[in-house]
Amino acid sequence: MHKTIEVSGAVKLERKISRYRAKISIEVNQNPYGDEEVSDLEEIKNQYYLALVENGVDVNKFVEDTFEFRTYNYQAEGTMLKYECESQKEISQLLDIKVPGIYINLLECKYIIDDESYDEITEAALEDAKIRANKIAAKIDKKVGAIVNLVDYRQLNDYWTTFNPYDEFFELKVVFELE
Repeated sequence: MHKTIEVSGAVKLERKISRYRAKISIEVNQNPYGDEEVSDLEEIKNQYYLALVENGVDVNKFVEDTFEFRTYNYQAEGTMLKYECESQKEISQLLDIKVPGIYINLLECKYIIDDESYDEITEAALEDAKIRANKIAAKIDKKVGAIVNLVDYRQLNDYWTTFNPYDEFFELKVVFELE
């Protein structure tokens, strides 16, 4: 039976955002920006679209999804709008608009890691794992041998996730032989 040591190798991940998506609910009789109630869905949409156009936002990019609105179990009448773009400036313009009955439910991003970056972070995470394994092995008077197992569970591209302003790390699970 081989003796092994399992460690994680981690490196700070520098992500790039390829797309932004906002989910916006339009809710009749719901006003997160004041006391004024608006009781007509079409009136709320018209006010919102007018404010968007005045602020340079392309309203043709909106996709309406009443079914998704209903899945959130809202009690009021309303609908859900989805908006996708590639520019942080553009999504910021959208987020800045305040209209009674409009609520920003979610801001998501599509993060990408290109092949060159993936190669670099994989190499750095492997080196970090080896350093960690060596430190632990030295405590028990052993030496680190060859890698016998390597696991990378991270999904790298083409998925939506909530916007995360905090540092994120790429992690590999590495199993080394102990000699």
